[in-house]
Amino acid sequence: MSSRDATFLGLRFAEDARRAVLPVTARLCTPFGFLYGGSSIAACATAAEAVTGRPLVWVTTQFVGNAFAGEEIELEVDELVAARATSQAAVRGHVGGRVVFTAVTAHTDRPPGDAMWWGEMPAVPGPEACEPFVFPHAPRLETTFMEFLERRVPTDWRERASTGRVPMWVRVPGYPIGSGASQSFVADIVPMAVATALGRDPGATSLDNTVRVVHEEPTEDWVLLDVEAQGFRRSVGHGQVRLWSRAGVLLGIGSQTCIIRTSHHDRPA
Repeated sequence: MSSRDATFLGLRFAEDARRAVLPVTARLCTPFGFLYGGSSIAACATAAEAVTGRPLVWVTTQFVGNAFAGEEIELEVDELVAARATSQAAVRGHVGGRVVFTAVTAHTDRPPGDAMWWGEMPAVPGPEACEPFVFPHAPRLETTFMEFLERRVPTDWRERASTGRVPMWVRVPGYPIGSGASQSFVADIVPMAVATALGRDPGATSLDNTVRVVHEEPTEDWVLLDVEAQGFRRSVGHGQVRLWSRAGVLLGIGSQTCIIRTSHHDRPA
């Protein structure tokens, strides 16, 4: 586990490392006041790494409910397999008796020197030649994850999005991207590509999110997200994202399923 990941999230571990608490601060929330999916996945990755003692290979998170700013999520980790070089774990996050998310993870401490990947980073203008990505809805919180996650897109990003493909540069100043948790934090972006490909403003409810780590060497530079909408039916969209370093190294791959809504719901009374 990277202590940098735990510090960034504000994750607190109990004496029993299998339990941790995630304070739902505004900086980890969306503009609509509920926990950002990327924060949830990053917390699952960090907690599972703490228990297994091994770097993340992949994490699949199922979003069951919402948590809101000011609440605290209790995380419980169960190490299901602890083999010679590979571990698997299950993570459950809840507020009291209300389940917020569940996750399964895999980890390995095999030697990392054999990294390979296929395909190439798409040719897009560098982040210096791109414009800030502005969320189209008026925020309800003054401080959200968007103030910490910088995102830039080419000026023609909406035209590109009509084909289902969106390139987006991202970085989090002071928090290098490379670990499973940091990749998870920035990769929760597929719903934007699906919604804009449909001609709608970005906005959706995630059902699940999977992040697969290919190369975890951290970089403080911009990372390119190659986001692709792949399918849509019954208001449910599917897609994937590839994470590239500026040098063209494939860092990871994400896939996601989401419900495309015309509006987000307020917190129930």
